Amino acid sequence: MTMSGFQEQDIKAGWEAILGDDRYRLIIADTAANYPEKKSVTVSYKDIEAYDIDFALNVLEYPDLFIAKGKETIKASLPPTWDGKREVNLRIVELPRDAKVDIRHLRSKHLGKLVAVEGLVRKATSVRPRMTHALFRCARCNAEMWEEQKSMILKEPIMCVNAESGCNKQAVRFILDDKQSLYKDTQKVEIQESPEGLRGGAQPERLSGYVEDDISGAITAGNRVTMNGIIRSVEKPERDKTTVFEIYIDVMSVEFEQHEYDDIQITEEDEEQILAMSRDPALFERIVASISPTIFGMDEVKSAIALQLFGGCHKEMDDKTSIRGDIHILLVGDPGVAKSQILRYMSLLAPRGIYASGKSASAAGLTAAAVKDDFGDGRWTLEAGALVLADKGLACIDELDKMTTQDRSSLHEAMESQRISVAKAGITATLQCRCSMLAAANPKFGRFETENMGTLNEQIDLPPALMSRFDLLFVLTDRPDRVKDAELSSHILGVHRRGEIRQMAEGAAIDGIDAEAIWESTKGVKPFYDVEILRKYVAYSKRIVPVMSDAATRIIQDSYLKIRDMGRADGTITITARQLEALVRLSEASARLRLNRVVEESDAKRAVGLVEYYLSEFASSNGGLWDMSAIDSNYTKRDRDRNKTVMRIIDMFGSSDGISLEEILVHASNDGMTDDEVKKILRNLATEGMLFNPRADMYKRA
Repeated sequence: MTMSGFQEQDIKAGWEAILGDDRYRLIIADTAANYPEKKSVTVSYKDIEAYDIDFALNVLEYPDLFIAKGKETIKASLPPTWDGKREVNLRIVELPRDAKVDIRHLRSKHLGKLVAVEGLVRKATSVRPRMTHALFRCARCNAEMWEEQKSMILKEPIMCVNAESGCNKQAVRFILDDKQSLYKDTQKVEIQESPEGLRGGAQPERLSGYVEDDISGAITAGNRVTMNGIIRSVEKPERDKTTVFEIYIDVMSVEFEQHEYDDIQITEEDEEQILAMSRDPALFERIVASISPTIFGMDEVKSAIALQLFGGCHKEMDDKTSIRGDIHILLVGDPGVAKSQILRYMSLLAPRGIYASGKSASAAGLTAAAVKDDFGDGRWTLEAGALVLADKGLACIDELDKMTTQDRSSLHEAMESQRISVAKAGITATLQCRCSMLAAANPKFGRFETENMGTLNEQIDLPPALMSRFDLLFVLTDRPDRVKDAELSSHILGVHRRGEIRQMAEGAAIDGIDAEAIWESTKGVKPFYDVEILRKYVAYSKRIVPVMSDAATRIIQDSYLKIRDMGRADGTITITARQLEALVRLSEASARLRLNRVVEESDAKRAVGLVEYYLSEFASSNGGLWDMSAIDSNYTKRDRDRNKTVMRIIDMFGSSDGISLEEILVHASNDGMTDDEVKKILRNLATEGMLFNPRADMYKRA
């Protein structure tokens, strides 16, 4: 009997029955015919379970023994001419759910057991040959000795095997024959826990693993994988001997994620609840009410974020170009309007949310960092950053304006192409970051000036090229308003009172406090849908790819042309093709939110309403003019016209010595410009090098 309770012949008979199936006999024959291109026979755990449940459980419990016997069975099935030194691997996939262990829950009881670990590949080294069987020769008598290498440190023979030479009675030197020794390709990878499994700001745990032979090299940084393998321990490489050991996973097989939200388990009961939710006529309003309900108002912002959660459809065109379906939103506003609170809430609510602060995030932290690998030769390898880890999820970036210019420039490609091109430390690579971005920024001068706002660039320290990549842009201002202030203060005080009641012991009572009344009056603070079911609803909705109906297409096109026509008379660009694509993405997200395969009129109208709302916000701040230049340029159309007027005055009335400020102000007043406006224009033109001051209050063309 073995430790497993199975006789060796029983284990052998079990593998013969499993691998004797026609499907596996064909795989073994194919492997033998195509060796060394094919070196593995992959067996589904479900087939082992179908043979015998006890046998399957023992494979998880005693993997070293059972897999060794499985390999022997495969070798016995190979042609008689097969070279015994050529090894064929047995790889088991599709382990059951109870064999899946979170990295943070790995314990000493898992040592030597076959487990499945899910996560994101943080780091993957290049593939190196690892010596598995070393051939040594005795320096005195030239006797050959094979030594199996199980660890990363080379193990030499203890003594010479040649008894006749007398070498075994004295210390001898051994010479390694590295050409004749046997090697196996090895790649070291480091995975970390998936962000959606973490709650309460927990740090993701990491685990190292060694991937060997034909499956090495398939993994790159940023991949989302399930590693099936045996948990092993290794002594910490410290000078003093220690009884505390490190763990790693000896990877047997790797499964790449097939679907973007497979890791969220949706049961049949969940599916029934999700389908019932989708039939609710007030579904959209209730989802909006479930987004950060402790924050008062902001209905338009929450509506946009609800659509961002579902997202549009990623499209692959005939010429291999891809069109992004993810929606990017920027919140700009005064301090204390709960921007950060919304971002933190969404990073927890989204099925894959990553939160990063621009103040503390570098370009390497957001995109990818080049780090030294752990094979000891000092080579560089890539470590995935926040945007790569948020692939197919939501990246929440706070204080975007506090990032350095170099770090911010790394976002341009990430937002539009949804790729990150890295050229660092001799590594050139392209990583995927197909994520939506929810960002927040503060005004340059503390608070937002809404009166005659000019361009956003004047008020926010963000380049126009970056701002134009956002589908929706909301300005959140804090202005004194008696009615609104009363509602806001009542809401905040209600939130605090509900929080106090929640801390009370059950059944406790306080004189003068009607806990029931407080509970009832503040029930609007509770999300309508529980966070868990909402996350499952979003994950379920990703299976749906809606198609635009003729009516929806017409509404979007009519809206786009109507806004374009506003600026046709004077050449103002009121809306661009980027906003047209935003309309499509938002309407697709609205259909997906309802689990509907058709984008209907109501979806198109919802998208048009949001885009027109955000454009009109900027229009109202610029004297009622709808001008995209306020967002994607340093100057509005009105500014450009006034710049031309000032330059014309300088050219017409200036002498070789220049023109005085007083004279410019007189001529400009005839064109309806105020003194303050003219002084601001002169300052800007001088800063950009178009004008200079030969002496005080004199201006001349540069």
